[in-house]
Amino acid sequence: MTLRADSSTPANTRPAAIVPNWLPVLSGRQPQTNWRSFALRPEGTDDWLLVATTSGRGRVTCSDGEARMLGRGDLLLFRPGAPQDYGFADTTDTWFNTWIHFRPRPSWIEWLGWPEVDRGVSILKAGEDFEPIEVELNRLHDVANGASRLRSDAAMNALERVLILADHFNPKFGRPDMDPRILRALNLVGEWISRPVSVGDLSRASGLSRSQFTALFTRQMRIGPQAYVEKLKLERASQMLRSPRWTIGQVAAAHGFANVFYFSTRFRKQFGLSPSSYRRRHSQDPRDTDMTL
Repeated sequence: MTLRADSSTPANTRPAAIVPNWLPVLSGRQPQTNWRSFALRPEGTDDWLLVATTSGRGRVTCSDGEARMLGRGDLLLFRPGAPQDYGFADTTDTWFNTWIHFRPRPSWIEWLGWPEVDRGVSILKAGEDFEPIEVELNRLHDVANGASRLRSDAAMNALERVLILADHFNPKFGRPDMDPRILRALNLVGEWISRPVSVGDLSRASGLSRSQFTALFTRQMRIGPQAYVEKLKLERASQMLRSPRWTIGQVAAAHGFANVFYFSTRFRKQFGLSPSSYRRRHSQDPRDTDMTL
């Protein structure tokens, strides 16, 4: 038996979490040119695993023995504890993928309700519309394996954009009728998370008047654009506050709030706690201060 390069634990024991409790995301690229390469973990892992096929052919084998083929644009998701049996599809092709072990933010759990092909195993197919997701996957891999002290936060933000884009293809919750101009606006909000973002900025980028954009966004997202921007910024800020590495002023600035008092006011309105109180209640493992990849 050959194990994937992202695992070193024998398949007949329950592996430890590949992502430590204090590390939210770990990403790599797997150029599968050896048909004997595969992953077999009957007990799964303690974290979530997303495997995105970028080219070639892979496969995932279900508990009934049926092998489902994976092609470009297919997103394979394993829940914690779900058996993992996947790898190269055959001996005549290559398989290239990006893998991501991660611990989701609380708000993502509903997003991860993808249709299952087996217990705890899901597949979404982006098909010809995979390119925007691939861009974010590349961004995620680059920042997660970079030297920035904010690399884990940047990687989680990129993963969030991947999941938002993937939701478009989820028949359970996706919105196949989502206007592409609104999808572009959602992507821009993620890209511009560290700067002030106005409805005017988003409407101009979408090619709509402010009133047209606001009406369309609210109808499709069931929340106004300004409220959505602030909610997303504050949710991401709350994740940074769980780590002691940054001051509240740094957290505010990283999300486009120039005034710490205003940030604290809006944060309290959203979460019912001041940023400092929230940090005390939700502080992470102190090893986070020396986090490395």
